[in-house]
Amino acid sequence: MIRLKKRCNILVAGTLSSGSSALYNLLKEYDNIGHFSNEFDDFRAPGLVGDQLSDTSRHDFPNQIARITRNGNFIKRLVFKSSIWNYLYKSIPKQFLEIEYPIKSIEIFRNKLISLERSHLLRVLNKSLETDISFDEKIQISNNWIQQVGNIFSLKKDYTMFDNALPTKSDLAIWTTVFNPYKLIVVYRNPRDQIADIIKRGFLFKPYGNSIMTLAGYNLETIYGRDRIGAIRLSIDSIRCRLKWIEYLEKVIEPNNLLVLDFEGLINNYDVYKSKIEDFIGGIKNHHRFKNKYFNPLHAKGNIDIYKQYLYQDDLPNLAELEDWYINKVSNRDKSL
Repeated sequence: MIRLKKRCNILVAGTLSSGSSALYNLLKEYDNIGHFSNEFDDFRAPGLVGDQLSDTSRHDFPNQIARITRNGNFIKRLVFKSSIWNYLYKSIPKQFLEIEYPIKSIEIFRNKLISLERSHLLRVLNKSLETDISFDEKIQISNNWIQQVGNIFSLKKDYTMFDNALPTKSDLAIWTTVFNPYKLIVVYRNPRDQIADIIKRGFLFKPYGNSIMTLAGYNLETIYGRDRIGAIRLSIDSIRCRLKWIEYLEKVIEPNNLLVLDFEGLINNYDVYKSKIEDFIGGIKNHHRFKNKYFNPLHAKGNIDIYKQYLYQDDLPNLAELEDWYINKVSNRDKSL
């Protein structure tokens, strides 16, 4: 049995189209940081692990883990019902899962293996979550689960990176224990460009649903209306709540565990910010092996001031409050650099 190593978890979070993916891509370039190929929902999604670790949320969001890990095609079900998966997973060198492959078919196979093992670990964890042991015990077991998840593809690395793994309303005492030890980095952005990016990527009306009317979409339509102005107001209110989340985190989390960065600063002051990020995480400065492979600040400059292409002049007054927050935040940032 592999002895679990207490690996530090790097949590990358954003404030809705804030450019946190730029930071995530930058950190992918370090050879001692393991990472997923997509966002990590196993903790934050409704009814999954985070909601099963307190009495209140467990009753508000009934356990969905068994349902999502049971669903799938015949081969996936067969894997879990036999020894095939155990043989396959144990016979493949772990280095295979720690490498990103340029050949698409191999990369897809690698990601399928990771996905299957994640589902397996989630099912094993759920057996404990469904028992009557205390929530403190469940939280500690969940911490062990996070380390096991990291072991899938970061066994010989110093860090595991999770992209947007935390819901903004998650209980601080719960997630800081589950992901302990951790380093949380939150990215914010000029709100004008945030809204513009939401429009650019076709996300403005996504919350309403597509051609099928959903309860969530119906409620949003009732509150905000189903036009462009209403959809923008919805995004503005959502960003405002996330900015309040940042302010809360800065009050309650120690500076050695939290770093708050602006997207524009990462691009325009790349070397300064990169050094700041390396100092904050620790132990990665000499591991920037794949420079500019996933993040090139010169190319990223094209994502600054895009609001001029997507927002009307009448939209700007609605963003005044968020813009003031951003300007004040950047001003305080400049004093600390």
